[in-house]
Amino acid sequence: MSPSPSTNLEMARYMAFAFCTADALLEIKPDGVIMFATGATHSLFGMGSKDIVGEKITALASPEESTLILALMKMAASGQRFNDMAARFHRRGDSDALITLNGYSVPDLGGNCFITAKAAPIGGPGTRGQDRDSDSGLMDADGFGDAVEARLANPDAEEELTFIGLAGLPELEGRLSPGEWQLLQQRIGTFLNAVSAGGDTAAQLGDDKFGLLHDKGLPVADVESQLQQFSKDADPRNIGVEATSQSLDPNAMDLSGPELARAVLYTIRQVADSGGGAAEDVLSANISDKLQDAAQKIALVKATIDGNLFDIAYQPIVSLANERVHHFEALVRITDPECPFNTFEFVCFTEDVGLAVEFDLAMCRKLMSRLKTMSERDQLIPVAMNISGHSINSDGFVDELQDLLAQNPGLHGAIMFEITETARIQDLEKANEIIRRLRAGGFHVCLDDFGSGEAAFEYLRVLEVDFVKIDGIYVEESTRSSKGKAFLKAMSGLCHDLGMATIAERIETREELAYLKEIGVAYGQGYLFGKPDPGADLTVRGNDSKVNARRKGAKKSWG
Repeated sequence: MSPSPSTNLEMARYMAFAFCTADALLEIKPDGVIMFATGATHSLFGMGSKDIVGEKITALASPEESTLILALMKMAASGQRFNDMAARFHRRGDSDALITLNGYSVPDLGGNCFITAKAAPIGGPGTRGQDRDSDSGLMDADGFGDAVEARLANPDAEEELTFIGLAGLPELEGRLSPGEWQLLQQRIGTFLNAVSAGGDTAAQLGDDKFGLLHDKGLPVADVESQLQQFSKDADPRNIGVEATSQSLDPNAMDLSGPELARAVLYTIRQVADSGGGAAEDVLSANISDKLQDAAQKIALVKATIDGNLFDIAYQPIVSLANERVHHFEALVRITDPECPFNTFEFVCFTEDVGLAVEFDLAMCRKLMSRLKTMSERDQLIPVAMNISGHSINSDGFVDELQDLLAQNPGLHGAIMFEITETARIQDLEKANEIIRRLRAGGFHVCLDDFGSGEAAFEYLRVLEVDFVKIDGIYVEESTRSSKGKAFLKAMSGLCHDLGMATIAERIETREELAYLKEIGVAYGQGYLFGKPDPGADLTVRGNDSKVNARRKGAKKSWG
């Protein structure tokens, strides 16, 4: 009996849906033989749909891709879906083509694997965007953290987080040619992405450490085994790597949504930042314990912020021409005895777990409240407040900051802003728009710690600021070598040419002061001029004379 018109229509509809995201459809038997094909097979594989039937899928692929394709077919046979697997295939009479495959095995249909195929984007997996390794196509720690946080926002997601260590991978790189190493990286990246949730939630967290968000039930032992096989196949000594892993179910933790996301983000960065060999990194402590420890620290830090359990110390920045105070910098001092961090660790932790915006706003409210009270009695010298790179890119922070400034019109001219480099600014153009708005409103803006981060010169190119604060390490090195002096002079000259005034940090001696004046640095900060002081006199009247030089031998503290 022939199919009814309604059945034919339904089949045609399913085919139309399939071709919305694919150029061709393949059905492949468990032994790898193609038993059905339709669509643009000629443009993808160089063969018509009838000619391709009976061929083995691995025979159509480039030789170096066979292992990867077999691995994905094996994963599909175990009930796992693979997504966006990019592999190179031969096209008869033409050049090789990079093709993206998605597949799933259906037990009720003989265990056959059903695959959609489409031409991969030009450039392959390494071109998916920022925060990715150019060879493997895997995310970095920041991109992975953001992706995991976004997926954790769905309480119905049945997913687990796995950290994988490949002990011996850096040593293996030394035994391979650049081309062989690149191919291995691509193979590892493609495989991990293919078995990850959504086909795009895998990351390289270090030279030999990887992260994977995946569906529950993924046979992680098989993933380990396949990664070891990839490395062994690539190794001329047939040694390969040793894979180890730890998995956790984030939703099984007794944490609310925001706290869970922050704890997971911090744990990911801990794994990424840890040193030593992969096996030691991943298995040195139970990942679930690390997550719980992170959650406890987050709760304590949040209590510090919410309870305003911190103070503000003010350190003078002086004009080097006459050593009179030009403005102060507001520096946080933690007063909460329950807080597990010192001041520097506290600031870094808030950025690592996504609390920088909350802390910056709390600091801003406290500073504005104090300045408002002081300004009612006397004219104030301006005070600069630090803003994290995370905050300057946050719409919520910017909106609240504008509201605070609108509520305190009397503080125009009494407050400045320093953009810190402890957290990288992700969107420089957006940040520069915020800086422009602040400057248009009469607020000076300073770029803090210039030279300390890898993106320093990119910041200088894009961000239109009034002041650039040169990191103190360059001041220290200027007294030790001619090279150090040359670096400091060049940085000062560049800023001057860009129309930005310079501030030098950590000025400790008259010798440093003399050289800074010689090369044209306009302002300075350091113990030579004064320590951070919660009780500093911020009034113009109280700072008519030169600041007092610090006593000889005083010890440094953060800030």
